[in-house]
Amino acid sequence: MRSIPHPVRSPGLVLACLLACVMGCAMSDMDAPFIHVGRTDAFCTVDQDCGDPALFFCNTALSRCEPACRTDLDCSVKRRGELNAIAACETQSLGCRCDASRCVPALCTGDSDCEDGELCRDGACVAPPPSSGVKACRVVPERIIAPVGTTLRFETWVSDATGQPFVPRNGLTWSAVSARVKGGGTGTGATFTLETAGAEEEAVEARVGTVACRARVTVLPPHTAPGQVRVVVTDALSGYPVEGASVVVADALGGVTASASTDAQGVAVLGARSDSTVSVFHPDFGYLTVANYDMTGSRDLRLPLRRNPTDRVGGVSARFTHLAPVGAGGALAMGMAGLSVPGLLSEAAPAQVQGPERNVELSLRGVMRPFQLPANVWVNGLGVLPQESVEVPGISGVCDTALADGTDPEAATRSGTCGTRTAWALTAQVPSSELPAGMMDPGTDPLLLLARALPQSGRFSSAVQRDVRFPLYAPIEGKLPPRGPVTSLDFQQVPLAFPFVVRVPPLPRFRDSYLCRALVVGSVTAPGQGMVPLGLGAAVNANPVDPNTDTQPLLSSPGLVRVRMAPAHHGLEGQPYRLVAVASSGALGGEEPAGLATSAVMTKLDAPRFDPEGIQPVTLGDMFLGIPVGAHYNPDASPWHGLLPREWRMDSSLPGATIVRATFTNAAGRRWTVWVDSRRSVTGVRLPVPPSGLEDRTFQGDTEGSRASLSVEALNVAMSEGRSMNLSALAETGGMAPERLAESVLAASTLNYGRPQVTWLAPAEGASLARGATVRVRVDGFQVGTDAANGDEGGVLLTVRDGGPGCDLSVVRGDVAMHSGEVELSLPTACSGAAVTLVASLVDGLGLPLRPAVSAARTVRVP
Repeated sequence: MRSIPHPVRSPGLVLACLLACVMGCAMSDMDAPFIHVGRTDAFCTVDQDCGDPALFFCNTALSRCEPACRTDLDCSVKRRGELNAIAACETQSLGCRCDASRCVPALCTGDSDCEDGELCRDGACVAPPPSSGVKACRVVPERIIAPVGTTLRFETWVSDATGQPFVPRNGLTWSAVSARVKGGGTGTGATFTLETAGAEEEAVEARVGTVACRARVTVLPPHTAPGQVRVVVTDALSGYPVEGASVVVADALGGVTASASTDAQGVAVLGARSDSTVSVFHPDFGYLTVANYDMTGSRDLRLPLRRNPTDRVGGVSARFTHLAPVGAGGALAMGMAGLSVPGLLSEAAPAQVQGPERNVELSLRGVMRPFQLPANVWVNGLGVLPQESVEVPGISGVCDTALADGTDPEAATRSGTCGTRTAWALTAQVPSSELPAGMMDPGTDPLLLLARALPQSGRFSSAVQRDVRFPLYAPIEGKLPPRGPVTSLDFQQVPLAFPFVVRVPPLPRFRDSYLCRALVVGSVTAPGQGMVPLGLGAAVNANPVDPNTDTQPLLSSPGLVRVRMAPAHHGLEGQPYRLVAVASSGALGGEEPAGLATSAVMTKLDAPRFDPEGIQPVTLGDMFLGIPVGAHYNPDASPWHGLLPREWRMDSSLPGATIVRATFTNAAGRRWTVWVDSRRSVTGVRLPVPPSGLEDRTFQGDTEGSRASLSVEALNVAMSEGRSMNLSALAETGGMAPERLAESVLAASTLNYGRPQVTWLAPAEGASLARGATVRVRVDGFQVGTDAANGDEGGVLLTVRDGGPGCDLSVVRGDVAMHSGEVELSLPTACSGAAVTLVASLVDGLGLPLRPAVSAARTVRVP
């Protein structure tokens, strides 16, 4: 009987790697043009049948001759001659590139790559479309609330009569249509300054030919009242004011000194003292706390709130189209779809990025292997029948057209029941004969396979559809949300035609080792819609485990990572490129396990370039930040372990970080984010008690009163001039808004502390045990051990009761955990009884129970 292997979990971005790495090593047969070699019969069995081996090789899978190359020149008529010329390479202005020994059409990355009078659109140089084709436009941001003197940049999205993206080269003009603002210009964006206070009105206009669109602006008067702080609260993803939010000012002891509710403009004015902590609470949004605000500043704060991520669910159904035909042997096709994510990825909940997992079983060369794939992953082949479409979750935002049920777009935007994002997909297709057998081996690391496959991965494609609108619904327990609108993504829209190499900084240490893997993502940001990935690369740190990623094939040294990327396309042309390198201690994506550490470096990229051998590696602008270990929180009403009641703090500040964020997430997925200046993180902050009627999200929300999950993120935030920005300045300038923050963060590191939990693994409830038997529990969100310098927090205390004389009040302690967090403990040899109760509790280094207590009980029989 065949044993059943365990499913392989490959969530999130690492799953994207799996999608890619299973595609093997060489460009697929269906990508290559058919070439006759000066005769009508192109059949071959060996390369010598094809004439010049420098120009052709024999594709033995199809028994046909195909063009080969070593350099770009080998693809041109100058080298090949008229007889063997490749028509596809001669009929386009950019010619062909030699990519993975195959001649492929070259793509452009911007208008500067094209001849005078041409534009770069969808990777090709084309004639400019007439401006008369423009039928609609939309200004981003559409709504602003800010004080006099604020300088803002506006962008615009343009579309044609069919609703498809339109990217004009020129003809777009900007003007102020209200005396309250000044500014203007030409191009896709322009800068304006708020001059005069006044209520909301249309103030900024963009015009293309006869088509115009406007943004609405509320200009607040200067805040001049002494001894007071003005707080403006807005929806971070729509710009609308949040009315009825509770704003609380607390002193250094966490005591509330002032409170007020925001008005219809989202404004509250309160009395405040020096170094006051300002918090905003609203049941529909994540709580936000600015710790130790310096009252010597403007005392005018702009605080954006993000909606509770699990209060609304929905998105789109993505359908893949236009797959290439394959030979008789079949092929495996896979695609991972998503909707653009606004701000930093850490600000989105996992359920907003990838859907629930499903099981699929692939069959290759007689071997079957189960995989767990998120709902937004499409598979076809190797025994898997394709789904009609896959479900892609989305994040709320702005919508400018009525929903299918007739809901007014402004009402839907205000209530968070709609969004407009860019749909994207990374896809690949390969004949089954070329799939590597290693992909089916149990325990295979998909990141390692990807790192090996990328040098020759000319088959990957990027698909993009801009301005996708979708509804969001309140979840109903036990029921799936209604299917979202269907959006079609061309499976082979634009190839990832730009292979290049990135030099990754030395990896940081975490606990007793260096981070074990790195992922590099190339992207563009669609203003108002979020980040859109256009390519990726990966590396591991396994042999040896040191500060550098392992040396990849054909590269000269460790720390170099191959990346493949598509140019900005299908309406995203002209948007800035960006690279993000993420190092981690484990698999990325999905529900991140407690103890997962990540560190990321973000840098601007002029454009992806064709440099497959890494002659000029791209160097990232900053170093990885260290992992923010040593965070502590006391949720109790009494002091504990040197922490005052409701105090959060770090053991030490983190070099290179300017701001630290601690985020509590309760069982319902609702958050409370605490912002602290890095230099003040060691002195900590005492959190106020939320106003009456609002839940305390530092607790899980269960009947046991246990702690909420905690994650801590360190940020290196810089202004455009490169100078560091402290927390007070960030809050005053609106820099905490998702897009502004993503633009100014140079590096970030995160540690998911989880929440302390202990779970029984063995024995089962009611099981029969021998005297002195070994029992096992798993510990999560708690570091078992006795070395406080290594972050160890304590151990597991096993209390035995309700048995015979040898059981009652017996206590066993375990201070050693295996890598998986498992702890083994042995029962007292004298203990027996028909119903022995075993209670496993977490204790600190002194053997005292945690507060709140964390324990789990099991009843067993010991003859």
